[in-house]
Amino acid sequence: AGVIENVNNPDETRLTKGLRRIQHINDINQIRKLLSLLKDEYLSPNDIAIDGITRRQLLMMNFCIWGKETKFDREQDGLLRLKEKPTLCRELVQLLDYNLNKISNIAPDIDLPFNCLMTLHANYTTDEILSALGHYSKDYHPQLREGVFHIKSIKTDIFLVTLSKTDGDYSPTTMYEDYAISETLFHWQSQSTTSTDSPTGKRYIEHHQNNHTILLFVRENKSKNDLSVPYYFLGPVDYVSHSGNKPINFIWQLRYSMPAKLYRKTARAVVC
Repeated sequence: AGVIENVNNPDETRLTKGLRRIQHINDINQIRKLLSLLKDEYLSPNDIAIDGITRRQLLMMNFCIWGKETKFDREQDGLLRLKEKPTLCRELVQLLDYNLNKISNIAPDIDLPFNCLMTLHANYTTDEILSALGHYSKDYHPQLREGVFHIKSIKTDIFLVTLSKTDGDYSPTTMYEDYAISETLFHWQSQSTTSTDSPTGKRYIEHHQNNHTILLFVRENKSKNDLSVPYYFLGPVDYVSHSGNKPINFIWQLRYSMPAKLYRKTARAVVC
């Protein structure tokens, strides 16, 4: 459009896709941290004193911007390589500034028995979720193909729920019945092979007495505009009841009420 001079570098195509992938970001703490690093003119390759929290935040950014196929020796190297492209770096800063100014609600602090970098009710991709929880690293990031995952190191299970399931994306055995009963109650169905007397089933049912955490993430659709849709982070849930076997039908109590906007979407999904 002639607004800025033409960009021509080997990373242009990759970064252009990355800017699309990161446009969902709406975590106020994450945005502010990235902006401080992106706007720091004095950050150089010798600045290696990055704490664990910043390292995870940069890993989350690298997966969005660069993708898993790009390898870096250090998490900050992705940031430094990005800053070598000032035009695209400025575009990312403008995008983050725009998203920051759109955030109108401040989410309550979340109480978890481990360090969690995610903000309640913000949106995250699967890669960001597993990076934020310390399971992914720059050298270890296997593909997650299921909607449940057990992170033994922090005694946590994560449930990744897609509300609108289509035959083209899901097999009959994975068309689970997941929906909100109210703003604080959620009906969730386990995988079809999970029984009540299996280690997994018992871990879900007895999670509270075993000090085990279960985190719920929900999205309306799997993809939109050729991009994977990120999940809403709904926080920890507590066991209420269960019925059935292979699969097990659970009712979970949300410790923090679901946003009204998301509840309306889940209610419509149930009616349809």
